[in-house]
Amino acid sequence: MAVVNTILDRLCGLEGSNFTVTDVKVFETQVTWRIEHKDDPKYICPRCEAVHNTAFEKKWIKLQDTPQGFKRHIWYVKRARVLCSCSLNPIVEKMDFRSKHHQMTKRFNDYIEMTLCSKMFTVADVARLFKLSYSVVYKIDHEVLLRLIQEHEIPDPIHLSVDETSFRKRRHYVTVVTDAGRGQVIWVSEGNRKESLDQFFRILGPERCAKVETVARDLHAPYASSCAEYVPHALQVADPFHVVQRLNDTIDECRKELSVGSAIRVGKRRLIHRMNWLLRFKSENLRKDQFKSLEHLKRVNEDLYEAYLLKEHFYEFFEFKPSEINLAENFLVHWVVEAYKVQLASLKKFAEYITRNTDQLLNIIRTQRSSAISEGINSKISVIKKMAYGYKNIQYFMLKILQRCGALGRNWQPEPI
Repeated sequence: MAVVNTILDRLCGLEGSNFTVTDVKVFETQVTWRIEHKDDPKYICPRCEAVHNTAFEKKWIKLQDTPQGFKRHIWYVKRARVLCSCSLNPIVEKMDFRSKHHQMTKRFNDYIEMTLCSKMFTVADVARLFKLSYSVVYKIDHEVLLRLIQEHEIPDPIHLSVDETSFRKRRHYVTVVTDAGRGQVIWVSEGNRKESLDQFFRILGPERCAKVETVARDLHAPYASSCAEYVPHALQVADPFHVVQRLNDTIDECRKELSVGSAIRVGKRRLIHRMNWLLRFKSENLRKDQFKSLEHLKRVNEDLYEAYLLKEHFYEFFEFKPSEINLAENFLVHWVVEAYKVQLASLKKFAEYITRNTDQLLNIIRTQRSSAISEGINSKISVIKKMAYGYKNIQYFMLKILQRCGALGRNWQPEPI
């Protein structure tokens, strides 16, 4: 019998502890274990590690252990409370096999952490798999991420990509910094202000900031100020995606400018109003009937048609090679001149935008880099939000971005006892 108890204690990880297995019952859907103190036990205070020979009281508690196969394993443990000089109230004795914050064993807690850090399961998946409540698994996930972030080290980046992504409606954003060389998110901070990016550069430190060669970002003024202060030597690269997006929005503003409150006849205004999506398409993607609509637009309003042609012509800028940097600069100058000739206020504003940010646009050609990696990661972040139907805790949301899109949790190790 002693040999059997030794084997059972070893299976439960109770060797060297005050506890031993006294009974095991196997049912159809679960296995129950009865665990009690050994003879002449020593009760240890978890705060001061003082050893006590007597217990204030004993009580049965229920712990859930790691399931085996399709059967749940339930432990019924007789735990004790002791009177210790370090506390005015009785304290539950030290039990190394018990999870600190949940009614389960530590090894089951570690198993759940490992499953969550594998990035293969969501919190809801793990809750259904182990038949636990969502709130318990959420707390375990949040706890392990908070523990891992304390040990997380930001790698030395050379090529950075900075972008913002929406956290919830009404302009709630987080700033996401990506190491373009590794393709991983290395920093997430709340907001899209200058202070959000300043925090990253301060943690990075002057020595590692000096190693940064390029920063690909949208032309957001607060990000520009932060980069100018901490990495003035790095090439600031505009993001082609945001430039093209702004150009498309400009063409749409030109359309609205002509379709609302202008002196054009009502029928022509209605035609211009209906060309919202048509003007956003590239000419190479248009159907024959859409080409006919553009020809009709040319007859109705030549200024809007010329604005569309300028938009199509601007795409050629991204095809220049680093050896053709002078040609690219001449292209921008020529494009701005042509844009000013078109009598549309919105197009002139975009031409001024190009003039202000010429260097950042030319750096796209010089470095052949962009923040496309950030746009791809933004798609992943959208999936993360949909998986949880929106996160209420922004700290947890930022940790999940670092876990799912970065290296947080990749080298997970169980918390030491």
